[in-house]
Amino acid sequence: MDIERLRDLRRRLHESPERSFNEVHTAEIIIDFFNSVSKGKESFFKVFRPFLTSIVIEYRNGGDKPFKLFRADMDAIAVTEDPTHEIVSKNQGVMHACGHDIHMTVLCGLLAFTAGNLPEKNIIFVFQPGEEGAGGARKMIESGVFDGYEIESAHALHVSDDFEVGEIASNDNVLFAIPREVDLEFFGKSGHAAFPERGHDALAAAADFLCTIEHVIRKNLNPTNIFHAHFGKLTSGSARNVTSDYSKIEGTLRSFTSETMQEGTGLVRQTAEKCAGSYGCTSKLTVLGEYIEVENSPELFSKLQKTAEKNGIRCIYKKGDLVGEDFGYFTKRWSGIIFWLGTRRPGAEPQPLHSNRFFPSFEAVDVALKIMTGMLMDNV
Repeated sequence: MDIERLRDLRRRLHESPERSFNEVHTAEIIIDFFNSVSKGKESFFKVFRPFLTSIVIEYRNGGDKPFKLFRADMDAIAVTEDPTHEIVSKNQGVMHACGHDIHMTVLCGLLAFTAGNLPEKNIIFVFQPGEEGAGGARKMIESGVFDGYEIESAHALHVSDDFEVGEIASNDNVLFAIPREVDLEFFGKSGHAAFPERGHDALAAAADFLCTIEHVIRKNLNPTNIFHAHFGKLTSGSARNVTSDYSKIEGTLRSFTSETMQEGTGLVRQTAEKCAGSYGCTSKLTVLGEYIEVENSPELFSKLQKTAEKNGIRCIYKKGDLVGEDFGYFTKRWSGIIFWLGTRRPGAEPQPLHSNRFFPSFEAVDVALKIMTGMLMDNV
């Protein structure tokens, strides 16, 4: 496999980040790469485009064997990149700050390996748009593009500076949590600040909610059932001497099970209603979107561990985090595995995902390809 070709591909992808469902040029880069590596092997492949920016590539050379699915997400986020990076986004204000350029490079590397070796396997390569809160995985599955396939397993990875190059991390249970994005609105009645009795203060109701909700959660939820409620933005009021008639709080709820998420969301709604009522206001909770948990297959995790050991890669058992990943829609339908891919150079300071300083090391690509080819070829 030509590693320099993959290095150039990573550069092109990193320089051309695009937001969710706008990955038009990104898709063109991938199709161009696919056409170059599959030249003369076209009869083994079929390309499908369920919608404009998505790419599904079927490889069939395994007779009646079931298919293995490998997925990479494609989209970037609204972050202005640190200009000191060795490769910098040319799309101002948009950056691959979640490392999806590495994800795509790895999957393209696996595609090149397949085209070069023509293994007796059946494989589906999925380049998925819209992972960053836009529900791309669910939309791809609902498109019906996978309905005619017998799929035995689904595979994915996610880069992280929490681990060094040469390390991966995963588990045999839930690795990514359920994220639920919510808006809380409070509706009151405006009035002059000199006559507070004539208004209904929506700002006070919202502030009361923010001061109350953590205690309510601790008091009413079993502490062994993790539920996290974070509210990061409050908008309210029109002037300093006017009672606010409207407030909006924007937040995110996190849990590892749908049952705890439902119970916790109910507490958030009830607390908002109670706080609103105390000030003569009303409230409304709106769920903007959510993913489901990503649950790994114990059998595939065991295989991942053996593949890592065979290739001299350290596999760390990692408890689940409260971050979200829409690969859960794949693991709900099929047996699946996702793992963290270490991208931090030894001795370097780790940078968080979604930071403008996050620039995963290209050296992690080789590590990922050893794992993915091992999982593909059953080399354990």
